[in-house]
Amino acid sequence: MSETTLYILIVVNLLIVTGLGIYILRLVRQQKQKRIDAELKLQKIAAEVRDHRLHIIESLQVISRAILNEEIPLTEAGIRCKVLLDNLDPQLAQSEAYIVFNEVFEQSKHIPRMEAWKRLKGPEKLEYMAQMNTLENDYSDQVISAAKCLLVQDFNRYH
Repeated sequence: MSETTLYILIVVNLLIVTGLGIYILRLVRQQKQKRIDAELKLQKIAAEVRDHRLHIIESLQVISRAILNEEIPLTEAGIRCKVLLDNLDPQLAQSEAYIVFNEVFEQSKHIPRMEAWKRLKGPEKLEYMAQMNTLENDYSDQVISAAKCLLVQDFNRYH
């Protein structure tokens, strides 16, 4: 093998090694950028979840105060609290203090809501309103007690 051929092979190998080194560096940078992007996305999602939980907690407290101030029908309040508690923590929703919300929800789920309620005729509404009044009479004390519990509930673990 001549000296010229040897130098050519050395140069070719150096070019190959340099090219592979540059390729590896690019891959490492891409992976690092992907990791950074994933971490930022995860932080954004965590912030959204935290904000959503805070909104649920605030809503539960607002509804609880409205219950105690008699500003909201207890049937509606029970339904809203049940849904919010289920979204926040299904185990908490099943706790003894808040099980009344499930009861009110279950016993009122046949009653039309929102647009369906608006489409009802007068006599139909009166029939459902009578059922809601019965529910409210039966569960009034328990719903008020649950509302008081919500106002003193420690929600710090949900932040």
